Amino acid sequence: MTDDLSEPDLIARLVAGDSRSWKAFLDSHGPLIYGAITALLGKFSIQEPAVAEDIFAAVIERLLADHSAALRSFRSNSKFTTYLVSIARNRTYDHLRSLKRRPTVSLSDPIGGSEEGDTDTLEKILRNQLDLGHELEVRLSLEEVLEHLSDQDRLIVKLHYLEGLKDREIGELVGISADAVSARKLRALSRLKELVGKRRS
Repeated sequence: MTDDLSEPDLIARLVAGDSRSWKAFLDSHGPLIYGAITALLGKFSIQEPAVAEDIFAAVIERLLADHSAALRSFRSNSKFTTYLVSIARNRTYDHLRSLKRRPTVSLSDPIGGSEEGDTDTLEKILRNQLDLGHELEVRLSLEEVLEHLSDQDRLIVKLHYLEGLKDREIGELVGISADAVSARKLRALSRLKELVGKRRS
C-alpha cells in the first residue's frame, strides 16, 4: 500500500489515524526502525531482543503522541526514512543514558562497524579536521592510525564524528566530564595529525 502513496499522502493518512496505513507503514518501515535500534545497541554489547522491542515500541509511541506531532513536524526537505532513523537512534540513546552503559564492542571493530558508508564518512571528516589535502593517497589507513590512540580516545572520536554525539552526551556514556571529553578529543586530533604527518614524510 505504501508503494502506491507519496510520502506526504502516507504521512497525512498516518496523522489521520488510518489503521490500514499504519499497518502498511509498520510492514514497510518497521524493519528500518528496528534495524537502526539493534545496530546501535550492538555497539554497546546489548543483544537482547526484548530491549530492542521496548525501544521500538517507544518510537511508535513517540510517533503517535500528541496526535502524531512528530509526524506533523516532519519537513519534506529531508528524507522521511532519515527522519525515522533519527528518532529511533535518539530513543536508543535515551535508553543507553538511563543505563549509563559504556560502549565496548566498537573499540576493536573497524571504523563504522558494519554500517555502509561510515568508513568513508569518518575518513572525510578526519581529513577535514586534520587539514589534509586531497593529495593524500588512499593507502593511508585511518583505522591503522587510530589504533595508536588509547581505547577511550578512539571511542570518543568515533562517538563524536560518526554518531554525532555532543561532549556532554559522550561524557555521560563513558563516565567522564564534558570538559574532559573536549580535552581528549583535541588531544586525539593532535595525535592523529602527528601520526599522519609521520606517515606522509
